[in-house]
Amino acid sequence: MAVQIWAVAGVVFLFAEAALRLAARGVATVRGGLAPLEWVVLIALTAAFVYGEGIMALQRKWVPYVLARVERLRAEPLLVYRIAAPLYAMSLIGPPRRSVLRAWAGVTAIIMAVLIVSRFPEPWRGIVDIAVASALTWGALALVHGAVRTLNFGRES
Repeated sequence: MAVQIWAVAGVVFLFAEAALRLAARGVATVRGGLAPLEWVVLIALTAAFVYGEGIMALQRKWVPYVLARVERLRAEPLLVYRIAAPLYAMSLIGPPRRSVLRAWAGVTAIIMAVLIVSRFPEPWRGIVDIAVASALTWGALALVHGAVRTLNFGRES
């Protein structure tokens, strides 16, 4: 059970840390003032990211996959996978090889997106940061909710 909690908590921490960092920058942008069109873009983009990334991608696809990997940790004999449980849960290490390659391709895509958005002028960077932070927050909450509902924390299997 401890390794499963570590896996979920580690992933949630990664999401929360990124969401808080992005939200802080976004809030600073909003405090600096937005024009009416910028408010419309902020609301529309945030709604689109929460629905498209937060609900459709993270909650409905990625979270169940991560929770299945977390459940597999219960029977995982290799200590390295238990120690690095969050990385295992996100398929960044461990079998199958194809899943690991796909996960690292996703990390690479995220890094590229961060590099591109970091070049956006204000207020657009802050607007995108709020939208992404909102989707990450949704994903983290979906992971916690799913873990509480589906994993046998403290119960016999």
